[in-house]
Amino acid sequence: MLFSGFWRLAAVLLLLPLLAHASATPPRLGVVLGGGGARGFAHLGVLQELERLRVPVACIAGTSAGALIGGAYASGRALDEMAGLFRHADWDVLLSGKPARQDVPYLRKQGDLVNYFDLSFGVRDGELRIPRGAINSQAIDLFIRELTRARDEPSFDRLSIPFRAVATDLESGDAVVFDRGDLSLAMRASMAVPGLFDVVEHDGRLLVDGGLARQLPVEELLGGCADVLLVIDVGTPPLKAEQLRSFINVLDQTSYLMVARNSKEQLAKIRPQDLLLRPTLDGFSPADFARNADIVEAGRRAAQGIAAQLAPFALPPEHYAAWQATQRAPQSARIDRVEVAGNFDFVDPQALQQRLSAATTALPLETFHRRLTEVFADGDLERLSYRAAFEQGQNVARVTAEERFVGPNYLRAGLSLSSATNGRASFALLGEHKRSWLNAAGGMWLNELRLGEEPMLRSEWYQPLATDSQLFASLSARYEDRLYSLYSPGHRREADFIFGTTQANADLGWDFRQFGELRLGVYQSRTALRLKTGAAVYDDARERESARGVRMLFNYDQLDNPRWPRQGMAAQFSLSAPYTMALDERYHSIGIRLDAAQLLPRDVTLRTTARFDGSFGRGDGMVYALGGFNNLSGYQPGELLASRTALLRSMLYWRAAGLPSALGSGLYAGVSFEAGKAWRTVWDQRNSSWLPGMTLFLGADTVLGPWSVGVGNAKGGQWTGYFSLGAQY
Repeated sequence: MLFSGFWRLAAVLLLLPLLAHASATPPRLGVVLGGGGARGFAHLGVLQELERLRVPVACIAGTSAGALIGGAYASGRALDEMAGLFRHADWDVLLSGKPARQDVPYLRKQGDLVNYFDLSFGVRDGELRIPRGAINSQAIDLFIRELTRARDEPSFDRLSIPFRAVATDLESGDAVVFDRGDLSLAMRASMAVPGLFDVVEHDGRLLVDGGLARQLPVEELLGGCADVLLVIDVGTPPLKAEQLRSFINVLDQTSYLMVARNSKEQLAKIRPQDLLLRPTLDGFSPADFARNADIVEAGRRAAQGIAAQLAPFALPPEHYAAWQATQRAPQSARIDRVEVAGNFDFVDPQALQQRLSAATTALPLETFHRRLTEVFADGDLERLSYRAAFEQGQNVARVTAEERFVGPNYLRAGLSLSSATNGRASFALLGEHKRSWLNAAGGMWLNELRLGEEPMLRSEWYQPLATDSQLFASLSARYEDRLYSLYSPGHRREADFIFGTTQANADLGWDFRQFGELRLGVYQSRTALRLKTGAAVYDDARERESARGVRMLFNYDQLDNPRWPRQGMAAQFSLSAPYTMALDERYHSIGIRLDAAQLLPRDVTLRTTARFDGSFGRGDGMVYALGGFNNLSGYQPGELLASRTALLRSMLYWRAAGLPSALGSGLYAGVSFEAGKAWRTVWDQRNSSWLPGMTLFLGADTVLGPWSVGVGNAKGGQWTGYFSLGAQY
């Protein structure tokens, strides 16, 4: 008996260190991250506070925004890096379905200077095609892949932190749980909010936002990966009856009811030991992506409020540092080989392969994403998706390309309107046809039409000299009528003239991709000036002229929006010189324009413009105009005609409100300060002094184009009111 008691005591003494270690090991904490749109950025703040408290996360399940935050963290992305990426992201671009304008090739950007509607139709095989209506998610797809470094795992348990993402089967309404494969695709499927992002096709199913089936994926972590769950609910609370007075609010409430039932079902699965956290997010909507930093801070404050309850899960500093060291994914990812697949009817797949592939060495993932963005910005592909795989010691990116449904013959329409008090009104119908990929090198045929008081027809053949070559040749022809009005010093319109131009050009140029282009070429033109209205004394102004000459054109354009720019710069320089005229009639024409925009605090933009147009030489040369909206506004449009004109302008405008994406982007209010000068005016061949002016205006950036209404005055002019649809350049 004594012998057996001795051995029991010895066994207990031997087990004491192990029991002490077991008691020192905190319980495992699993984190459930619910959906909620931009309110989901609060998850990031909670995770930051967990790190500050040295609380390790055993596993994560996320839905929608929770899948975005949770998947990135589970992949090994540091929280500070993640916060920086969110803070510096252009959410307007990511959510618009369009490439950032700064990434669009200059050749395609030229159409932005004409007021075409934001909609393209197409013609193929004699059939008119309209856009499918799906919202493009190319930008957000690449952003998620950047967050996760394109991780692809046979099991999400092999990530830095085991992870599950929940999506919804659009056909059955059932929850679909991702536990392996393409991590970025799982996150995208989980956050595919109908109407905001396009659906995700996977394994023969159409998947949408996981919140429709499981807003709070509690049951995904009840299988043993954690002892205690921290459930974070960032969903939008229901509206009260008195708030349900508008269509938008009723629609929001309907969305809430769709997810409320499944949220209650999941909350019922919470055990007594689990923690439920609802951050205070009053004033933040699911659409407030630009306010992500404030929402992150709200999540951090919420977690600080339960710090005492989280304390039992904390590790000693050295143990937590060791745990963290095992969580970080490699800092760089590279693509060794690119394979392109897809059903190609007009885009050349070899040209696409060449643009995406590395010449010799492997591509850093960021560079590969940049190339995907540039190719997408060309405008001929609906989307470019890829999946990364590790094969035979190489990282292989298998790219799937989908051509635009409306290509390769693109049609756009538009209109422009302008009116000034005590002046003329103008109206024009606009049309554009573009045929892309005429050959493997990417040749393009462009046609433009304007119908109205100043008709115009232009056609251009644009031909790169080799696949992916920046050197190009261009042949173009244009016919245009421009209306010029002759005003007396008393602001009375005396006569109207039509100046008709027919011109053919042959250019050789260099394409600076999205930045601009340089052209050198020759031209041949015929011009005719004829009287439209006015006294017979002005009928002697009829004249015809033919000329051949050389020309140079340089264009740079990195404005984020030509209608209401908030950031960026544009520059233009043109020079033309006829060489077939008599020596005493020769002249050369120069045009210079600089335009810069800078976003200031409180959504105010400062836009500055400097412009000069002039003819130099012995002949009469061209005439140029000042006057009109934001162009020395106290004068009628084109009231000051002269051989040379200059304009300096500073505009301050405030983005007063946003617009629903179906209507446009924003409402603006602003003021413009202008100064103009004219040399050798047509009326009296005299030079004017610098004429100051000012304009007050309201405007909107809409799907029909930029609308503006304003009133202006200038020295020597008069108070003039304006209304316009279409950008005034």
